[in-house]
Amino acid sequence: MPIYAYRALDAAGKPARGTLNAASESEAMATLRSRAIYPVSLRASQPFALQVKRWFSFGRPARISSRDLATFLRQLATLLGASIPYDAALRMVQAETSNAALQAVLADVRERVVEGAYLADALESHPHFFPAMVVNMVRSGENSGAIVTILGRLAAHYETINRLRTKIASALVYPVFMLVFSMAVVTFMVTFIVPKITRLFTNFGGVLPLPTRILIAISDTVANYWWLLILLGVGAGWGSAWFLRSPKGRALVDRLELTIPVWRTFRRKLLMQRLCETLATMLRSGVELNHALQVSSEVLENGIYLRAMHDVIFDIQNRGQQLSAAMRRTALFPEDLCQMIAIGEETATLDAMLENVATRLAQEVTATMDSATALFEPVMILIMGGLVGFIVVSMLLPMLQLNQLVGQ
Repeated sequence: MPIYAYRALDAAGKPARGTLNAASESEAMATLRSRAIYPVSLRASQPFALQVKRWFSFGRPARISSRDLATFLRQLATLLGASIPYDAALRMVQAETSNAALQAVLADVRERVVEGAYLADALESHPHFFPAMVVNMVRSGENSGAIVTILGRLAAHYETINRLRTKIASALVYPVFMLVFSMAVVTFMVTFIVPKITRLFTNFGGVLPLPTRILIAISDTVANYWWLLILLGVGAGWGSAWFLRSPKGRALVDRLELTIPVWRTFRRKLLMQRLCETLATMLRSGVELNHALQVSSEVLENGIYLRAMHDVIFDIQNRGQQLSAAMRRTALFPEDLCQMIAIGEETATLDAMLENVATRLAQEVTATMDSATALFEPVMILIMGGLVGFIVVSMLLPMLQLNQLVGQ
């Protein structure tokens, strides 16, 4: 449950302050009054871990993962399907979740519902937690009386997204481990091993080979100025993060995503999979095409594709074009996707066709990640071998020239 911090007066009129757990602000007020404590101020208090997370989020509002959102939707659908009232269902889901931020949000959602608001309106008041797709589909379910079915479809949708993200993250674990391990080994050798060996060579005097001098310079820099290198690395990381979140930085990333040869293909497949999956889910739930397109375009995290989708929506609404023709006109959407959509429009099975395309693209994304992971291992071995080889050669060259150095 959320934690509320309060300042109050007790029965004797003395100041009191503290914290307590409560499902909502009104429940916290009632609890304090039952203890003969009369609150002067009451506010939700965030756990320290959540505050630290917000500090490192560069000012962005807190969000929940697709896994937490899928779990919430699945639990709510199950409870409402068992004829449990909204109030009790939301209280039970709130008690079950371990996400402190989501607990606080659900407390507010429950309080709004108890006060008479629709569930969709209560969710809409927290746009950083509940995307427009969730709000619109919940509103459609409330209007049609099929809220349980809609929540189930939403849960399945976000479960699919979570599975795909989990596969991508799992595929990146080994490459990241290899990279970190390789850098740690090289740093250890340059910092601790190389100085002890190169000290022997410098005592002989003379001119050392160029690779040895380069290695000694790198070793001295790392050993003597490691603190400065760490500060520069952290500063560069924070500066890059701030730049990439700026409009110019975001535009640069959007262009690079569609320019780099290998990454371009993978990124396009991933964006198209998300678009097709979201649009199919909304159409299957009875959402009108134009509105579904507006909401679905939010999953396209690339500004170039976002502008293209706006053009598609404009052509459909103002020029009367079909979805496939409007997409083909932008020259950004794959031709096979446009053809599949055209077939779906002709046969009135657009939602099923989009779902099939999304499934195929998800499989292709997973296969691409597997191939990239398999290719990364030999590449990392070559890079690691090259670094170690450079260190070994730099150590051997002075030994081969040892007689000449001694003679000098």
